[in-house]
Amino acid sequence: MSNEIDHSQEHDTQGAHASNPAPAASPVDASPAAHKTWLIAVVSSLALILVGGILHGQLSNRWGIPVDVAELGDKLQLVPTEIGPWKAGSELELPQSTLTLLECKGYLHRTYVHQGTGEVINVAVTFGPKGPIAVHTPEVCYSSRDVTQTNARTSVPMEYDGFKNTFWTLGFQANTIDKAKLSVAYAWSDGGDWVAAERPRFWRTDYLYKIQTATQAVGAKEDSTSDFMRVFLPELRKQMRTSKS
Repeated sequence: MSNEIDHSQEHDTQGAHASNPAPAASPVDASPAAHKTWLIAVVSSLALILVGGILHGQLSNRWGIPVDVAELGDKLQLVPTEIGPWKAGSELELPQSTLTLLECKGYLHRTYVHQGTGEVINVAVTFGPKGPIAVHTPEVCYSSRDVTQTNARTSVPMEYDGFKNTFWTLGFQANTIDKAKLSVAYAWSDGGDWVAAERPRFWRTDYLYKIQTATQAVGAKEDSTSDFMRVFLPELRKQMRTSKS
């Protein structure tokens, strides 16, 4: 028997190894620390998505109107119909289209008549999400009516309920033969001061109140707003929530 070693099998095995190299190492770090970091990142992302969905659901009322919000809206109807010399002449309903536009959660809309002078003032108080409530102003509302704005709005203090309130006031005139004059005042509140805000939609709150009054000139007296607010605001305050700010 020959003593030479047959190297043919060895060469064949080496060739097989050369044509089928071992798999490269995975670029993913499989260490416990790396796995933990990855897991934290995934959980954090899911948490942000969940929180964002909940916030969006709340802001868009996807989950329904919170009970306390509905109750706050209903409380506006508890404002007395007779306040000092002013007595409610009628309860008015806002059109459903307006309620939908404002996403209104409650409102008060009345005319009050002064029992001594016959002066009439129309007052509307709405409560709802800050976005829709903030953008609906008299300048927008009256622009589609047969009236002309007679002066730029002015901020006026009306501190009649223990708060440092300011209201926007402005005037309109009817485009009719009698040229009737209309005085309008409005402001917003989160439950604190009534504010003649420049940008109420950026208020750091969820819901806002908005008040708007309109009164027509009676004889020599062109504006009854201050007289009415002096007795109305303290009564309205009793039915409002406390500011969260």
